[in-house]
Amino acid sequence: METDKYLLIEAYFTGELTANQNKQLEWLLQNDAEFTEAFHFEKEVRDTIVYKERQKIKERLRALDIQEAKPIRNISPWWYAAASVLLLIIATWVFWGTPNSSSTNELFTQYMEPYPNVITPKVRGDVTTEHRMQEAMALYDRQEYDKAANLMVAVYTDEPSDPVAFYLAISYLMMNKPSEAIRLLNERTWKVGSVFSPTVIHWYVGMAYLHQGEREKALQRFQLVADSGDSLSGEASKLIESLK
Repeated sequence: METDKYLLIEAYFTGELTANQNKQLEWLLQNDAEFTEAFHFEKEVRDTIVYKERQKIKERLRALDIQEAKPIRNISPWWYAAASVLLLIIATWVFWGTPNSSSTNELFTQYMEPYPNVITPKVRGDVTTEHRMQEAMALYDRQEYDKAANLMVAVYTDEPSDPVAFYLAISYLMMNKPSEAIRLLNERTWKVGSVFSPTVIHWYVGMAYLHQGEREKALQRFQLVADSGDSLSGEASKLIESLK
């Protein structure tokens, strides 16, 4: 296969396709069998690498005796969510002074950590939509949350789903837009046992309320996390003591 086609595949997986290149990619996937085979082979290789890295993370979680969330397959036709509540327990420092000495802004800064990227786009259906989400997550990984959010809004408008809503909400939190994050997280139904479990959602809604200075609403959410007994319960208990 020609070198320029290999470069096109590489540009796709690194999120560097131009609009014209994206059209060329779509055409080749529909009309060039050799290109399509090479494209899918490259994706399988990359998915294997991602899988192995996630397995390492799971081993770390098991070593720490942290409860993992049960994996699910997202019903979206173009990508799926990976399985696990990853290391959201944040390395925190010891407070000096009484719990009341900590403001909600200080606590938000100390405890807020963006959720890691645990999703992988699937080559199926709308390549354009898939590419936009892949590019959005690449920006998210680079902490370019405003640009990531712009792309996620477009994807969410076309095809609303839990993972897009979740990462868009986290992006809003990192952009200091807690009200938008709360709206998104509260409008979805989050099921027990999913990658983005209700406990994780309560944690981030609590973070959003903390950012807004709404201490009582934040306390309610963190209490739910503390009562859950999962990997975030210890950190939630510390937060509750600091908020009282």
